[in-house]
Amino acid sequence: MKEGQTILLVDYNESVIETVRKLANQTGLRLLFAEDGQEGLDLAKAELPDLVIIRKDVPILDALSMSVLLKQSPETDNIPVVLICTVASSSERERLHDAGCSDFIEEPFTANDLLQRLEDWLP
Repeated sequence: MKEGQTILLVDYNESVIETVRKLANQTGLRLLFAEDGQEGLDLAKAELPDLVIIRKDVPILDALSMSVLLKQSPETDNIPVVLICTVASSSERERLHDAGCSDFIEEPFTANDLLQRLEDWLP
């Protein structure tokens, strides 16, 4: 993880937003924020973040659709997408992985859980 790398968080949960914001500030990461999948997709295409973290059920364009659209574009297909969700079945995880989701963070999660994902996906 390098200072100045960019995370795009697509979420509406205030406690998650605050946790990610604090962690970004502590680690020197740049944080972009969107409340729905369409806004997230537009921001991802405009800003080309190093990592996208998205809640599974964000409005307008859900995480599955946003991930598929990111993977279809040559500019954004290499951006890792980490999904925030409650416990997912193995078949659901496989379906989401096939759609381009790189990893999952299951709720509830701690700042340390999030930090581990950041270290995994931000070289």
